[in-house]
Amino acid sequence: MTMYFGGDVYSSVDPFATALGTKDGKVSFIGSDEAAQALDPDAIDLDGDFLTPGFVHAGLRLGADAPSGDRLIELGFTHVHILGSSEAVERFRAHAPQSLTVIAYPTIEVSSTDSSSPESRPSRASITADDFLNADAMPETSLYIDVDSNRRLAEVLDRLEDNAASAQRNGYRLLLDFGVDDELVTRLGHSGIAITLDPALPQPAAEMLSAGAQVSWTHSQESPWASVRSAVVGEHGIGARAAFNAATRFAHRAAGDPDGGVLAPGAEADFVRWQVERLVVQVADPRVAAWSTDPRSGTPGLPELSPEVALPTRIPVDEDD
Repeated sequence: MTMYFGGDVYSSVDPFATALGTKDGKVSFIGSDEAAQALDPDAIDLDGDFLTPGFVHAGLRLGADAPSGDRLIELGFTHVHILGSSEAVERFRAHAPQSLTVIAYPTIEVSSTDSSSPESRPSRASITADDFLNADAMPETSLYIDVDSNRRLAEVLDRLEDNAASAQRNGYRLLLDFGVDDELVTRLGHSGIAITLDPALPQPAAEMLSAGAQVSWTHSQESPWASVRSAVVGEHGIGARAAFNAATRFAHRAAGDPDGGVLAPGAEADFVRWQVERLVVQVADPRVAAWSTDPRSGTPGLPELSPEVALPTRIPVDEDD
């Protein structure tokens, strides 16, 4: 067993937790410093740092500018969902560190959706919106549809609405790397399809969440915390907790893992250590970001994400990290 104490732990199990223990790759303990040190006198001192679930890059297109697996780990990601050719997917996997979980959606074309046998189809795949709209049949696989414009999105939603049962049964997803028009928000919420957005672009994220959309993030900024901040600050800002969940547990759900992205006994020991200035509870307001440090809220705190405050710095968990 490995025990950590003397910091802050982001866990809904105990919003005041300062210690975390792991055993056999699972979280075994969440609680206080006193209990942690009683269980393990050799517990590792976090020196005030903050432990969170690892971030998920929920829609990485593989290309010349895509970060490497090692770079993703440096930034605080522990999972990545990749889209690209079969060759690009295998190349990325071959060079990714073991500490990075890679979920691959190799690209398929119209011909493969129409002619492949069930035995030869990948369990996960990605497809362009044009190829999806031109396919004769709805692919019977966990399909990630890469959409490049609001016009194409409307057409994709038309087809998904006509085949809602098949899309939801197979766990279809949408990658929307553009600012979504307001008039499509309700349709996205009603679709029941997981949606991955770039919060650095103008997005009606608050309206999407209100409509019931399942939202996760793709990341075009250097730090995943910058993506969370982009989702919080602005006219359509959402609460920091919702923005953080979209970068962690909601991204796991989008890939069919409803239990991932949390720190709780029995969960995967998938966490990252951060140096932060202070933890607060934030409420979304289009005019101002309202911050509170009141511990009576009973809500786990997150780093302050005001534009003038430095973003958290990732700290290696141990010397081998």
